[in-house]
Amino acid sequence: MSTAVTGERHTGGGARAPKATVRQWLGLTIMVVPLFMLATDVTALYLAMPAISADLAPTGSQSLWILHIGEFLTAATMITFGLLTRRIGARRLLLWAVAAYGLASLTAAFAADAEMLILARAVLGVGAAAFTPAGLVMIRTTFQDERQYGIAFALFMAAFTGGMAAGPPLGGFILEHFWWGAVFLINVPIAAVLLLGGPLLLPRNHADATVRIDLASVLLSVAAILALVYGMQEIAASGPDMIAVLSTVLGTLLTLVFLRRQARTAHPLLDLALFRSRVFSVLLVVLFLLMLGTTFVDMLMAQHLQMVRGLSPWEAGLVLLAPAIAATVGTAAAPLVARGGRATGGLLLGIAGAAGLVLALRLPESGVIELAALLAVTMLMVAPYITLLSQRLIGAAPVEKTGPATALQDVAASLGGAASIALMGAGALMIHRTVLGSAAPGGLDPEVVDAAGESFGAAPAAAVGLEASDADALLHAADAGLTAATQAGYLVFSLVVLLTAVGIVVFGRRFKG
Repeated sequence: MSTAVTGERHTGGGARAPKATVRQWLGLTIMVVPLFMLATDVTALYLAMPAISADLAPTGSQSLWILHIGEFLTAATMITFGLLTRRIGARRLLLWAVAAYGLASLTAAFAADAEMLILARAVLGVGAAAFTPAGLVMIRTTFQDERQYGIAFALFMAAFTGGMAAGPPLGGFILEHFWWGAVFLINVPIAAVLLLGGPLLLPRNHADATVRIDLASVLLSVAAILALVYGMQEIAASGPDMIAVLSTVLGTLLTLVFLRRQARTAHPLLDLALFRSRVFSVLLVVLFLLMLGTTFVDMLMAQHLQMVRGLSPWEAGLVLLAPAIAATVGTAAAPLVARGGRATGGLLLGIAGAAGLVLALRLPESGVIELAALLAVTMLMVAPYITLLSQRLIGAAPVEKTGPATALQDVAASLGGAASIALMGAGALMIHRTVLGSAAPGGLDPEVVDAAGESFGAAPAAAVGLEASDADALLHAADAGLTAATQAGYLVFSLVVLLTAVGIVVFGRRFKG
């Protein structure tokens, strides 16, 4: 997995690649801070929602849009921004995106109503879509030495996992001492510093005015990804109702139309030639499947800790801080893991799969410390491989196509995560309902039992008005259902990770070039 995963660095004529200067390493901080800022926003927003709801009184639908419109638009515009890294240059694109992110954060901080906050969140999502492709284009062209490139790539990826780890405690501190808008306002001075330092430290901008943007392709890609992600998340939230299914079908059809146009237009938004590389295509599928098998378990565990273990959101956040920190450490350690080859990668994923299996089997009896330790082990082992997988995937594309390749990687990860939430969410809810129904007292009204199984957190409301003994029995049945669903989620997680480990060891040699 060493050279096969880290990607080749070509300098021409066998010459030794130049080492990065101090200024270039300082420029890396400008590239990674936006990603850290984005990650802290994602986690802090969930903590801020109760205060936002109390102040702005959004409807249920508006609350969902506040939470999700940013990620919808990030996924929908990534492909466009991947090409824009070539059209206007990565440095200029990143600085424009940071400026938009800062202004949108200022607007969100002082939003007077839900509509204004939704609009600000939409702009935040669009701005965030440029961070990864612009940053990785500059990293790939700046760090010519293979070892330094691996370190820079790992630090870039670690910025996001580190932000996810820092988000809950940072957001909790801000919300405890200030109003909810301060969660957004903190981005404004950070953006200002980045805009001042960027022109001095970031590499020279490289724009290609000959690159053309096909507006029809832009509209098709945005509509297709929006429809797919929205449909899958609605299926996860409300089940396969008519709107969610139609949205998913529409997104699939628009994707086919989009791909057909890319094959025929003279100025494709997505260069289908990238898929001629077997390495690129296979790794893109592996990334999608890994996200499909691993994303939803985090949400299941968060709900298990609060609903079954009785932890407060703050206490649950502290438990989940352990795997978040472990993921950050594992991501930063990816260059060291790369030296060990395929066997090391397979071993680490094997340990992660085994830890997930132990977690699934011991979940009902395990204490909180044991649980946190097992979660930390899984993330410490998985994070380096996902980092190296991403690095190898981007390395399989020509340097001038780094932006589009990065955008495709992000879209695959986003769609894999959305599909995980939809498919595994539906499966987990079915298990929850089945176990709850079989464990509930036989004398209870079936409608009460059905109401308790409407969602993972519906049992307390359904138990209102029941006799104390029946209410306790119903709540214990709901706990058993959620525990069984969480166990099933981690069994799927273990299966996916173990199969990936076997694939690395058995088939990894075939994908070195």
